[in-house]
Amino acid sequence: MKLIFCLLISFACCTMGCTNAQNVQPIKKEGIFSPVAVIELFTSQGCSSCPPADALLTQTIATAKEKGQNIYALSFHVDYWNRLGWTDPFSEHAYSQRQADYVSSLKLNGAYTPQMVVNGKAEFVGSDESALNRNLQMALNGKAKVGFKTLEATNEKGSISLKYSLDGDFSNTTINAALVSLKEVTSVKRGENGGRTLVNENVVRNFITQNAQTSGVITLDAAAIKDKNNFSIIVFIQNKNTLEITGASTAAITF
Repeated sequence: MKLIFCLLISFACCTMGCTNAQNVQPIKKEGIFSPVAVIELFTSQGCSSCPPADALLTQTIATAKEKGQNIYALSFHVDYWNRLGWTDPFSEHAYSQRQADYVSSLKLNGAYTPQMVVNGKAEFVGSDESALNRNLQMALNGKAKVGFKTLEATNEKGSISLKYSLDGDFSNTTINAALVSLKEVTSVKRGENGGRTLVNENVVRNFITQNAQTSGVITLDAAAIKDKNNFSIIVFIQNKNTLEITGASTAAITF
């Protein structure tokens, strides 16, 4: 009996040791994937209405970390404010186009900042804390359709190689990988926020979209990485037609 008990304990410890909860979320349990909430904030350093939304995103990231919630936040800096006096150093036209895709999908009158989108399904003014909390609660009470069996990121000569494998229903979806800067502090010289020091978190620095498959490799440009302790990767699965986000995870970068 003692021998059997020791073998059981040994097997349990080995099983626990092989699980990397930090890098692979959500896990599959009894055929159900843990619910996730992906927040996309469309913002600009040239917009005077955006700092409160940026602060709300920062607050939400901290709360999610404290509570251990599967909330993944992304700050996409659009470029259409750049013509008004300040060029946002984190802005990309591709991020403005991503917002335009939501405008079309959600049948909106037009793009605006700050705007938040949760799980590709609900949008609202980015500084509206009540709307954010309401939509996060709905997302976290739902079910994810896709889970990550493996997710590993390694830095290889200026590029990040992200290897993944999926489980669940990922038909007609894309896999989106975002290299995010955890925190950026900018002294704005001109424009509507001229003279202010702005803090942005989870700023998207490189964003790649590919067709989702059972397993694959995504290559991200690591040129933006200056401080290896200030970056992470957020990956999520999205329906091609509805833009609904059906699974998400995060991966640390191994240097």
